[in-house]
Amino acid sequence: MARRYTEIDGEGAFWAVAGFVASVVVGVALRPLRSSAGLENVVVVYVIVVALTAAIGGRTAGLASSLSAALAYNYFFTTPYQTLRIDSWEQVATVVLLFVAGLLASLGGRASRRASVEAREEAAALQLLTAVNLAAARGGGDADRVAAEGLQELLEARAVFVVRDEPGGRRVAAAAGEHDGLPDPAGLPHLDEEGRIPSGHRRAVGGVLVLPAEGAVVDLVQHGRRVGSLVVVPQADRPLLRATRMSIAATAHALATVT
Repeated sequence: MARRYTEIDGEGAFWAVAGFVASVVVGVALRPLRSSAGLENVVVVYVIVVALTAAIGGRTAGLASSLSAALAYNYFFTTPYQTLRIDSWEQVATVVLLFVAGLLASLGGRASRRASVEAREEAAALQLLTAVNLAAARGGGDADRVAAEGLQELLEARAVFVVRDEPGGRRVAAAAGEHDGLPDPAGLPHLDEEGRIPSGHRRAVGGVLVLPAEGAVVDLVQHGRRVGSLVVVPQADRPLLRATRMSIAATAHALATVT
């Protein structure tokens, strides 16, 4: 799931170094102009560097470049020059505000990347639900297979099972992915009707909730009666964004209406 976290948090290490180098380059380039360029303009240049680094590299890169920019500004543009000492409270305030501006830019960049990932997952979830509903309308019991294969691809899961409760017992109606058989649904955490993880099984990685590694179940309920279950066995540390949990829950709801 490294790719998904990279999409949300950015490629931190490389761009953190790039932000540091850019801060030093800006300081060296503008140092001869510090008496004529206006320190407020220098601050704007540094904020732009931090904002670009955060937008491309993510939160970690943004935080690192914020610190680099504040230190570079202190070193090149506050008195006494070319030291990390500051001899006036006004300049201290400027350095602090520069760091805070960079911090806000890095957090804002992460929020926009996460929204972009969620928008893509929402679009893919809508396509999946459309395919499941079309398969159900055609009849022939194809909806279970379409749901299992589509959800496994959408979530990049290790395995997805659609299980039907029948008078003679439980039947695996469809399965997708690599698996050694159906795990016992009774031993797995049960997501609610909106795909939320029960409190005792919640875990976060990088500030983002992840699906339980052992797997998760959503009951298929029709007219108040359970008719089956949707079992998802995810890759390790698979982010559970809002779009992810809603796609699982909506697929389960669609399958519950299939007779």
